[in-house]
Amino acid sequence: MIRPIGGTLTSRMKGLLSLLFLLVTAVAFGNRILLVPLDSRPAPGQFAQMIGRIDGVDVRMPPFESLGRFTTPGNPDRILDWLENQDMSDVTSIIASTDMICYGGLIASRIYDVSSVVAARRINRLMDIKRKYPKTKLYLFSSTMRLAPTATLKASKFRLKIARYEELKDIANRTGDIKARPEMITLHKKIPVGEIEQYELTRQRNHKLQKLLVQLTKDSLVDFLVIGQDDARPYGPHVAETLDLRQLVRQNGLNWKVYFCEGVDQHSIILLSRALLKEVDWTPRVRVVYSDESARSTYANYESRKIDESLSEQLLASGARPVGKNGEYDYTLYLNTPNRRESTFKKFLENLKSDLDKGEPTAVADINLGNDGTADPELFQALWEQDRLTKLLSYAGWNTAGNTIGTSIPAANIYLLAKRTDVDPLVREVAQREFLIHRFINDYAYHKFTRPSAYALIEPGHHEEIYGDEWDEVNTYVSRDLLKHLRVFFDQGFLGKTFTAGDRNYQFTGLTDAKVWLPWPRPYEARLEFHIQVRQD
Repeated sequence: MIRPIGGTLTSRMKGLLSLLFLLVTAVAFGNRILLVPLDSRPAPGQFAQMIGRIDGVDVRMPPFESLGRFTTPGNPDRILDWLENQDMSDVTSIIASTDMICYGGLIASRIYDVSSVVAARRINRLMDIKRKYPKTKLYLFSSTMRLAPTATLKASKFRLKIARYEELKDIANRTGDIKARPEMITLHKKIPVGEIEQYELTRQRNHKLQKLLVQLTKDSLVDFLVIGQDDARPYGPHVAETLDLRQLVRQNGLNWKVYFCEGVDQHSIILLSRALLKEVDWTPRVRVVYSDESARSTYANYESRKIDESLSEQLLASGARPVGKNGEYDYTLYLNTPNRRESTFKKFLENLKSDLDKGEPTAVADINLGNDGTADPELFQALWEQDRLTKLLSYAGWNTAGNTIGTSIPAANIYLLAKRTDVDPLVREVAQREFLIHRFINDYAYHKFTRPSAYALIEPGHHEEIYGDEWDEVNTYVSRDLLKHLRVFFDQGFLGKTFTAGDRNYQFTGLTDAKVWLPWPRPYEARLEFHIQVRQD
């Protein structure tokens, strides 16, 4: 745990500090949203709770142990029991991952341990809740299975071979490329018997479930549906599956109720944004500035749609809308594209710094990610200078372009929404800063510094899963190292600085309740928790 940072306080100041801390941490929530997350990782659940807090909303999730952990699936029936037993009197919306409801989470959705019959039965239980409470909005998201199986020790020797085999199969079918067949035959011989068949059977089950979800949306039991594309490429079986679903959506006139978005981890916050914006009937207008305009029509890593198409879908799904070059806007999203050219990037940085220095409402999505998932150091340095980090609406730069875009947009939407409504301004401002710091530490410091060192502690070939003493050692290291970066970052970037909430000025005085641990048996991501302490200036 981090002790409050910031010198000796008098008894009176300590009392005031404690009072303000209680005001910030004990939010009087106006309503509740029930969230069934994709799994137990921070992005699908913790992010939504932190962003909801900005708008004074209590985002409530099922018991943590029911969500599973990595290859141990969650417990869908227990989660449905939890939903059925909720007091719905102040619940405005239910946001649910159908992968968790049907299969036990994202990882479980990639294997055939649950039949189509059982999956449909579980969905029907969810629909019964909607029928019982028709005024409560139901927002669902479902993942189109990714190209490669999950990275586990068991699958490590063949998972990429299956991905390449399926990619080549689609290339051969769609383009007639005769060179694809010989490589497919070679790969098939190297993949254990039954693995391809199991993979394809799982895809068929998931696709059948998604077609059912479209039908339930047509029947108005589902108010809004996002079909997310898990890690993919321009070729593969997911392409035909998505085309089939898009045609079904068009045929049923559901284009305004069903959206297709790249990525999947971020969709709980995309739908949280949409749910909150729709409650007050406000649509944020977003101006988009690219670090390189020529990159708009390129594909980011692990994605099957062009960058500008992916961005547009996520904006619309979140409840916002893009505006043209000269249109009026509520904020600007600066999008740092992959492989950007230095000449265009320099101008991009100049405009970004100018907007922040002038106090213009500005969000940043950094999708120029390194192979290790690290955000762009040059962009981060420009934001670090002259306290620009503290002036952002939102920031994200993690894992994939879809994950990043789908994090920055909802955080900006909901903060501006909270400024338009009667949310306690101190609660709003502190919660927004907490999520900003959370993103800076996780998206930049963790992937740039902590994660590479953590991997160096792991026995070669075991990066997919670690257990026992090895996990204990890595977990202890990750906790100690990331907390160190949090301390330094807060001291240099926030401690002692002031901000305005309503008609009063406040000062950042410290951190409390800080802790870090690995949520899954791998150092791919870390869970970070903390609270900011402030006092009236």
